[in-house]
Amino acid sequence: MRHQKQILPYNLIAEKIVLGTILTNSDAINFVCQILPIEAFYLKSHQYIYRAALVLNANNQTVDLITLSNWLQDNNLIEKIGGLGTLNNLVEKIVGFINLNEYTALIQDKYIRRLLIIFGNEIVKLGYQTNLPLEKTFAQIERKLFKLSKRKKFKNLSTTGEILTEILLEIKKNENVENFNGYKSNFEDLNLITQGFQKSDLIVIAGRPAMGKTAFALNVTLDIAIKYNIPVIFFSLEMTKYQLMYRLLTIETKINTNRIKTAQLNEIEWKNVNKAVKKLSNLPLYIDDTGTISLSEIHFRIQKIKLQFGKIGFVVIDYLQLLETVQKNENRVQEISKITRSLKGFAREFDTPIFVLSQLSRNVESRTNKRPILSDLRESGCIYFNDCLSSNLNQIGVYQHNKNLIMKTKKFKIKSSGLKPVFLVKNFINLTTNLTANHKLLTNLKWQRIDECNYLTIGKFSFFLPKKNLKSIVKFNFKQISYTGLKIVCDFEVNSSKSFFYNSFILHNSIEQDADIVLMLYRDEYYYEKTENKGIAELIIAKHRNGPVGTIQLGFNNSLTKFFNFS
Repeated sequence: MRHQKQILPYNLIAEKIVLGTILTNSDAINFVCQILPIEAFYLKSHQYIYRAALVLNANNQTVDLITLSNWLQDNNLIEKIGGLGTLNNLVEKIVGFINLNEYTALIQDKYIRRLLIIFGNEIVKLGYQTNLPLEKTFAQIERKLFKLSKRKKFKNLSTTGEILTEILLEIKKNENVENFNGYKSNFEDLNLITQGFQKSDLIVIAGRPAMGKTAFALNVTLDIAIKYNIPVIFFSLEMTKYQLMYRLLTIETKINTNRIKTAQLNEIEWKNVNKAVKKLSNLPLYIDDTGTISLSEIHFRIQKIKLQFGKIGFVVIDYLQLLETVQKNENRVQEISKITRSLKGFAREFDTPIFVLSQLSRNVESRTNKRPILSDLRESGCIYFNDCLSSNLNQIGVYQHNKNLIMKTKKFKIKSSGLKPVFLVKNFINLTTNLTANHKLLTNLKWQRIDECNYLTIGKFSFFLPKKNLKSIVKFNFKQISYTGLKIVCDFEVNSSKSFFYNSFILHNSIEQDADIVLMLYRDEYYYEKTENKGIAELIIAKHRNGPVGTIQLGFNNSLTKFFNFS
């Protein structure tokens, strides 16, 4: 049988009508440009015409037959579209009212179908790449398919009226419902502060070892899986799935894990275990105990569950410091920063809360008060040791973002951080400082890491320099950023501040910026055997992007690894 070459799907009439409407209605381009990319038009001549309309509109020029034909002539494209006759023909097709929404939807539909055909050919090529593991092959396919499926939702811009209408509908829907719009745990005081765990939030649970991070995460996971009956995924990089399941049985039955393992149970307890097994078996709870797992593999597994069920309720990762990135040549601070940024991206992409557990630095152990604070989670970049010994130390200041002011401070600590690669940063008035690659500067564009500034970007960035009174600030451009070699460096810790002023630069003091909520666990009895607070855990809400912070008390039964409301 002979196979005839098929023409790729497109709708010629719809393309002509949309382009004709753009030429006759100056407001049409503002609507169409939000929905259709240039490639959505199949014919090359139509792509040239649409591109011209986009350029004119971007330059605040009126889009009509005269301006567009002039632009095409000036750019030697008029012949490529078939001459002025093509434009006249498009205008003549438009008679009366045109439903732009309907015709742009037709063009978009055909465009997505063409992309599917191209995607199908890419799958065939991937099938021949036998050197690529199947899991990575499927990960690539599902990732591309997921991106392709999202093209159906081109509209990202919304009017205030549209947004407020959606909000009003949500308020009305919740009028006679409990006053929470996130996923509630069984911890009442925590729910009151967070209003439940919100979709798209990245939530960090931090603490020193043996504080109960995994136990707390399992308690919350079980609460949400039971209460909402939605898919929950628990990625465990440290404990096996069997260890976690024994813990879940212990939490549910209130029977010590060792007694369950050794079958030292009476008749009533056996009934409770069987009842718990049946209950847990029916939950949409998934455990992945892959010891070494990458971000792309986590993304693949979340995506797989979402494709199967249509939604994801909750994701837990235990724990942050065991995750790996593809770039093995990066230092660990760079890796952690990329991981948290990626996890926040996953939370937004899948519209689900992501819990990530994190170890705290050993700084806690050296303090009299062992309660963790937010700075224990921070991993600042480092400053050249000789700079730390200079007279510039009396010029340390705290940068107040909301007031755009810098205030002097003596509340900072310096500690040696060993031998690290150092970069010299110089401005156009020859003020300099020496920093490690991961340290961030406040520039006119954003917080910028030293290793992200190269010879192509130096001219684009400026840093801030205070005037003599150390209050208001002016800007100077970078002149030089160069590698100076391995040198002894030190860490600055500036209390209760995300950024600080040092030697003419505003530097970053934090890596927890990706998290929406930071929860910290502390148990006094772990450090002090004679404490009066036995069986009590403090849950410190150290950061809450959209609400209050504070400390709540929870009961904790160590033998059952179970947290409960404290009263």
